[in-house]
Amino acid sequence: MAFSQAFIDEVKNKNDIEETVGKYVALKRAGSNTVGLCPFHNERTPSFTVFPATRSFYCFGCGAGGDVISFIMRAENLEYPEAVEYLAKTAGIPIEENETRRDKPSVSRERIFAVTKAAARFFVSALASPQGAAARDYLLNKRRFTAQTIRRFGIGYAPDSWDSLTSHLTSSGFTPLEIQTAFLGGTGKRGTLYDMFRNRIMFPIFDISGEVVAFSGRRLNENDERKYVNTSDTPIFRKSRVLFGMNIAKNTSDGTLILCEGAPDAIAMHQAGFDNAAATLGTAITAEHARIIARCAKTVYLAYDTDKAGRAATMKGIDLLSQVGVAAKIIDLGKQEKDPDEFIKKHGADAFRARLGGSVGQVDYKIDEILSRYDLSVPDQKLRAAGEMTDFLSTLIPEVRRDVYAGRASEKLDISKKSLLDEADRKAKRSDRKKIKDFQDGEIRRSMGYGDQVNTDRIRFSAAAAAEEKILGIMLSRPDVTANACKTLCEDDFITEFGRKVFLLFKDDFAAGAETSLSKDGALTPQQTGAVAKMIAARSAFPGAGAESLGQLIQALKNEKKKRDYDKKIEEDPAALDEYIRSLKADRKEDKNNGENG
Repeated sequence: MAFSQAFIDEVKNKNDIEETVGKYVALKRAGSNTVGLCPFHNERTPSFTVFPATRSFYCFGCGAGGDVISFIMRAENLEYPEAVEYLAKTAGIPIEENETRRDKPSVSRERIFAVTKAAARFFVSALASPQGAAARDYLLNKRRFTAQTIRRFGIGYAPDSWDSLTSHLTSSGFTPLEIQTAFLGGTGKRGTLYDMFRNRIMFPIFDISGEVVAFSGRRLNENDERKYVNTSDTPIFRKSRVLFGMNIAKNTSDGTLILCEGAPDAIAMHQAGFDNAAATLGTAITAEHARIIARCAKTVYLAYDTDKAGRAATMKGIDLLSQVGVAAKIIDLGKQEKDPDEFIKKHGADAFRARLGGSVGQVDYKIDEILSRYDLSVPDQKLRAAGEMTDFLSTLIPEVRRDVYAGRASEKLDISKKSLLDEADRKAKRSDRKKIKDFQDGEIRRSMGYGDQVNTDRIRFSAAAAAEEKILGIMLSRPDVTANACKTLCEDDFITEFGRKVFLLFKDDFAAGAETSLSKDGALTPQQTGAVAKMIAARSAFPGAGAESLGQLIQALKNEKKKRDYDKKIEEDPAALDEYIRSLKADRKEDKNNGENG
């Protein structure tokens, strides 16, 4: 076992699941449970539920589920031992010393944080040194960043050397493995360390709590092939989850955020007084970014570059933000300046603030983006534009919103509003019918076991799988009835491999009548843990299901197992059919006697 059960119990007891989840999800009371928008997939209607009684969670939308440790594993992208240590540290519990832990990571998160912070200090020192003169000139004169801004964001310089950083870090006590794991160094053909960042302006990237977790290095030599070198994923950094400047921008007082492409743009906006600016470190906004943004902002101003990649990023941002209930507005910087940094340098903060006030809404931007791709003076292209426009209008809800923007599109296309609206309504109804049919077909297929990647035996043993899930759901929810159930139930009674695996994993807890830990030793994959959490969630609708129901289900499973075992026997030896019939008669007689005695 990675940790003692007593240690795990203490960690879970001191990290209340509602309290912990509430730091990531806005939860609302729903009877004895709480619900909110799932942090693991985009949704508008809450399907994420926390069950305090069983100290578990389950999302009825994406299937994520588990206990407080499972949640932190997903939310912080940690392995099981790291998640336990994270929660222990949060609760102020000393980490259990256990040298026999086989799953202890070879490089701890603490060491990655330490080496990354040491690198940030090295870069700052290098910027202030004589060899950082060109970098200082670039920052102060070309970027026009003040000394105060440079200090505030911890901007530094990576010397034009193969090993200045790695030599400094190794002499400071960090191992080559720690340096490489933090993406600060690589290994050459001869096994020698070399610096990952060379002759670059170094922008440290902070996580939302203010810890340095990564770097974005901007070239000083314009002949370098790569303009930016960003830290790859490490144990403390995932590019898809971190936004540059979010540690400051999260404190936005008016619920707005300005989202741009790179660190220099965000820094320029902060220097100009826009402390709600953040950057995606590239053109791609992810679903995880959108969910993080939704926790602190209701409106996002998109200020991506005006080139083709920037426009594509804007369209993607609109879609992802709308999925999490965040309104997107698009800043029009004009045709002369390609990004916020250039605009502010040329026109000043007040002019940029005026552009914020004149931002267009996401629907208007999409309408213009669609029309920009067609020559409306050509009838054929005008018809294609109208077709794409009605496709888009059909997705707008409620209908009054569709009506308003159909009028706007009508003016720009010079086509009657009624024609556009009728076609959009027709497409919307057709789409709704298809969604309903797809959902019904999907439910039928799922009930038959098709597409079940967790319990792959379901399609062959659907009745047994259903019985097993009900049995396990009750046992996982009701520790008070499990000890007695284990007197008659064993792993050989399970027909599906997954059902047997889950029973064996928690068998000792069941026999002791103890509460189970769904994340137990990280033995189950996230998908498997979600499937187990679903069993518990399904039982929450039947709080009265206890010993009697469990006994009946166990007997039904045994009967199913017996039938399948005899099917195999009969297939090999038809004479076994008589034996099966006699056993059924004996079972009925026993049930009758038990009923009379009862």
